[in-house]
Amino acid sequence: MTPLVLALALGGAPELWVATQGLDGSACDSAALAARLHAQRPGASVHAWSPAAGAEAPPAGAVTVRLAAEGGVTRLEIAGAGSPIRRTLPAGDGCERDVEIAALIVDGALDELRAPGASPTVDSLAPPVPLRKKMQVGVAVGAGVEQGPINVVAALDVGAMVRYRWIELTLDYDLGLPASTGVSVAPPEKGSGTLTASAQTAEIGLGLARRLGPGPLSADLLLGLSFTSVSTSNSPTTPGLFQQAPRSATELYTGLRLGYVVELPLGLFAGARVEERLAPEHVTFGVVGGDSTVSSWTWSLQALGLVGFRFL
Repeated sequence: MTPLVLALALGGAPELWVATQGLDGSACDSAALAARLHAQRPGASVHAWSPAAGAEAPPAGAVTVRLAAEGGVTRLEIAGAGSPIRRTLPAGDGCERDVEIAALIVDGALDELRAPGASPTVDSLAPPVPLRKKMQVGVAVGAGVEQGPINVVAALDVGAMVRYRWIELTLDYDLGLPASTGVSVAPPEKGSGTLTASAQTAEIGLGLARRLGPGPLSADLLLGLSFTSVSTSNSPTTPGLFQQAPRSATELYTGLRLGYVVELPLGLFAGARVEERLAPEHVTFGVVGGDSTVSSWTWSLQALGLVGFRFL
């Protein structure tokens, strides 16, 4: 951008002083060119003037437009603060045509510079927000309770999260601690022992996290796999159990999780979350002829407290 163009752009609505030299006839004088420009730019301040000695000079900061015929050539010059803009007009079209073309050139320059109809559009001078300010990456560990195959059990969790603005992606691995129940076999077989069950899950979540107070409140849809295993052990005072059912099962589940964390100094955070899972398949474990069984839950609830560290 030349200094003149910059001056016009910043001025928004420049004051134009128009002069012609060497053009014959009243249809080609300064007043005719000024009238032509004013007709195309009704909101512009256009003045006709003459560079002759003693004539009123344009004020400081004004833009001058000079159309002059010299040596058989008609030239247009637009001058202001900085280097002028110069154009040579086609020869042989007559002075009235020169006035018309000059007015179009000046009008087009003002259009390009967004003057005087509207203020120029200026891009924000604020520096772009770096990616690390838009993204969060962290890891967390948690402990709580969940509905296991046998009653409510303690649960441990490790996970990672990635957030971009308000979109959140999570990965988690949960381990429910084992729980046991007694079982005995009715006659004619005899025997008693213990069924011990534990469950592990791996899940991915996608949802929204919006800041609320000192930290984000998140809601995620979950998709995961649950692996349930059951083992048997014999009572030391009775014969061993036999005819046992399958010992493990893998189930696909979906769920919904709500969580809230509070951001702490040094990149740390702490919070809590609760999630409800739905596993359409219902798997039962047991011993043939036994009086107790172990079943996976169709609906199960987990509640955890957690602490973590945010890398970004």
